[in-house]
Amino acid sequence: MFDDYTFTTVANDGHLVSPVVPLTADAPSLLFSRKYADIAALSAGSPELLRPVIDPATVELVQQMAAPAAEVALVFGANGFVGAHLVAELSTRPGVTRVYAGVRSAGDSTAVERFYETVENYSITAIDRSKIVVLEAVPTRSRFGLDEDTYLELRGTVDQVFNSASSTDYDSSYVELRQDWFESLLRVVQFTLEDRRKHLTYMGSIGAFIYTSPEDFQRPDSWWYSGYCQMKWINGELLGWLARDGVASVTLAQSPYVLGSTTVGKDPGRVYSFWRAIELANAVGVMWDGPGMNYAPVDVLARVLTDNALGDDTMHHLVPSNPVEYSNAVIANALGLKLVPWTEFKAIVDSKVPVERTASLLGSDVNDLIRRSNAPSRMPAGFDGSTWDHDALFALYLSKIQFRHAGTRTRLVTA
Repeated sequence: MFDDYTFTTVANDGHLVSPVVPLTADAPSLLFSRKYADIAALSAGSPELLRPVIDPATVELVQQMAAPAAEVALVFGANGFVGAHLVAELSTRPGVTRVYAGVRSAGDSTAVERFYETVENYSITAIDRSKIVVLEAVPTRSRFGLDEDTYLELRGTVDQVFNSASSTDYDSSYVELRQDWFESLLRVVQFTLEDRRKHLTYMGSIGAFIYTSPEDFQRPDSWWYSGYCQMKWINGELLGWLARDGVASVTLAQSPYVLGSTTVGKDPGRVYSFWRAIELANAVGVMWDGPGMNYAPVDVLARVLTDNALGDDTMHHLVPSNPVEYSNAVIANALGLKLVPWTEFKAIVDSKVPVERTASLLGSDVNDLIRRSNAPSRMPAGFDGSTWDHDALFALYLSKIQFRHAGTRTRLVTA
């Protein structure tokens, strides 16, 4: 696939790396030690194999550019739950003059229609529509699917890039997700290095935190050890290297489960394993006694990401999750469920729900996985975390959800 590239030797921090090659033609400035460095890193569980080198000519050009400004923003995945809230939050900031909302059209719906349908669906009212320009721009395509003139205009005017485009697909392997969600990140990073220096904020996932030992990378795919989480691990490690080399301006926001806003409380529902686990608990009448899964209300998350990107002391690594821990007792109390040990909960579920329906979700020690993924919160200094009132928020969230049962099958529908 990449046989046309010339292999060279580049000095990186005094160490020679040879040979080096770009992994996609759309990101020629990002060079790696082998053609499939991401696959090698994942197979070996070694971030070192994914370490990129930015070619010297690009480094020289970027060092001559001014620091990223804060007037014009581009949000990928703007018709998604997080993306739409992020566009809205950016549009309300006085210093922001324009927000490009990158959306993919679908069927008979245009990009503009899809974006504003999402705004209406989640009752987003704090928004300045006069600042928003909706484009059919997606990172999975060369030039983001734009004509050359529009692409060059964006490349020369955008200051801040927010990438919340992704797929919460727990059934596909990393190889199946690779082209869309790893190569697209390389494409976006390349965009931030051209014409003017742009800051990139990328929505990662705390699911990457469960990969802590070589054995974890050899586990069969499941809801927890999934191709999706592997993709987020790969992308997070890539951005970590870029943050350390100091050429690209990046922030990795390793997000927890993103739930409804603090005022509306509505979120996508059953696409999250978070809600699937609670759905199971409600179906069998018991909740396991363990740590609660880290989460962030979507409006708080959008505020954290915006504050960080536009602030004077931008952090390169965020974990925007609840600063105070909670336990599943909060959810059990809200649903009126009995709290039982994990082993008892698992036995009750197995006796009432076919194992093939729950094996990928409950096949491991969930308490251990949750503790590993619940990394300590990392947010901009002075950020007010009082909005994470667990009892009040879960009362709000659960009031928006209707649980339905049909025999051994359960289904969650957001109101």
